[in-house]
Amino acid sequence: MSLKPVLAANMAVVVLGSFFYALLLVSASTTLYLRFSRHEVPKLVVWNPVVLFTVFISVTAGAHWILTIVRFFHAFLGSVDTSRFYLDNSQATQTARNLLCVMAISIADAAIIQRLWLIWNRSRRVIIVPVVTCVGLLVNECGIIYSYANRVAVGPRWVKASWVLTLVTNLYCTGLMTWKIWRTKRTVEHPLGEGTFVPVLVILLESAAAWTIWGLLFAVMTSIGSPFHVIVTDLSPLVVGLVNTVIYLRVELQCIRPPGSDPSRPGIAMTSGASILPYFVTRVSTQISRGAAY
Repeated sequence: MSLKPVLAANMAVVVLGSFFYALLLVSASTTLYLRFSRHEVPKLVVWNPVVLFTVFISVTAGAHWILTIVRFFHAFLGSVDTSRFYLDNSQATQTARNLLCVMAISIADAAIIQRLWLIWNRSRRVIIVPVVTCVGLLVNECGIIYSYANRVAVGPRWVKASWVLTLVTNLYCTGLMTWKIWRTKRTVEHPLGEGTFVPVLVILLESAAAWTIWGLLFAVMTSIGSPFHVIVTDLSPLVVGLVNTVIYLRVELQCIRPPGSDPSRPGIAMTSGASILPYFVTRVSTQISRGAAY
């Protein structure tokens, strides 16, 4: 393997990672500001899932980015062979980065599973599949990280399996949430208008599409043996963090009504579970819980 592409890929990770982390900080801080400013009891907001997921994934992605910068300076200013240093996955800093990457993706998977659980009226059966794939991802990644740390060769199929598992979780949850919202909108007797329906679906589908494209990009680069798959892998914590914080930010912005607007007009409702729940899903879920099947 030529060493120049490896160096170029890791230098690109530093530049792009710094840009993505800046975007993540802006979106996360804005989300938290809007959420705290809309509540009179800040102590209660701290334990809100939106706040917890935003903080956890921002801190995890931030720690991953810091280690990226530390490794960059160590590789170019330390007394090591720069190219060999980046190719050695058993380095302690690289092991820590791998763990943080798994943590960030797992937090994002947990967030989308929580949204699915809420939209389906807290049904446990509907989240069995994504929970299994999420646990499978953790087990598979722990095995990969352990192998890397002990200089044991890891076949590409195990790395691809991790991406397949997280993509299955994402697509499964997004598909069921979209179907639930679509069916509810068609079934509910009182039409609530496109102002509620379209923004919810757009937010869900765009976020799913972004992460799916990122996963497919990794699969293509790995299949052709490109060393630039490092860029996709190393930026994954920042990308998944950005995708999730942008979801919450767009929801918070939807909750802001311009002066003089009709307060009776339905919008996206942020429930106590702090998920993306349109008003009509909340109503129908309440009816289901009372035995009104549809």
